[in-house]
Amino acid sequence: MELSAKHKERFIKIAHQYKGKAVGFRADTIRLPDGRPRNREYLTHPGAVGVLAFASPTKILLVKQFRYPVGQFTLEIPAGKLSKGENPLDCVRRELEEETGFVPSKVWKLVSYWPTAAFSNEIIHLYVATGLRATRMNPDDDEYIELITVSTKKLEALIRAGKIQDSKTLIAYSLWKAGLSSTKS
Repeated sequence: MELSAKHKERFIKIAHQYKGKAVGFRADTIRLPDGRPRNREYLTHPGAVGVLAFASPTKILLVKQFRYPVGQFTLEIPAGKLSKGENPLDCVRRELEEETGFVPSKVWKLVSYWPTAAFSNEIIHLYVATGLRATRMNPDDDEYIELITVSTKKLEALIRAGKIQDSKTLIAYSLWKAGLSSTKS
């Protein structure tokens, strides 16, 4: 079957809604292409950024922090949620300085992607940053972050050993390594 606009699901109403500080939840009643009603449950999210930040041509900044949903400390690229109306590039610069204490002179986009399109509207914008200048870390008051600098070789070893499981980190590094970036700014 070739899908077209007539195969789109159509919104009828919001059946349930919860708005949290970080994410929300919605259950919408929709109409299937054949006319039957169904419910779709999903997380709502303002969007986020992640940045593969190079302290030098072969050294990458990672942050270590405890992630409650998975019950573990993670190693991941600096990242954060977009504020309402915030441009992703501005968010990259803000989050990089907050979480690492560095500001970049060059930033370019790798990709934007939906990490879980089946049950969330979150979009993550991934960037690369170079030419870092030290300022000071200023994490949010509920963030406990350890800054870790690793070589590209060490990052690859961590990935192979299953020590990096964060999708934005895996995707950003893989795209950068493959030379698949969008635009430099």
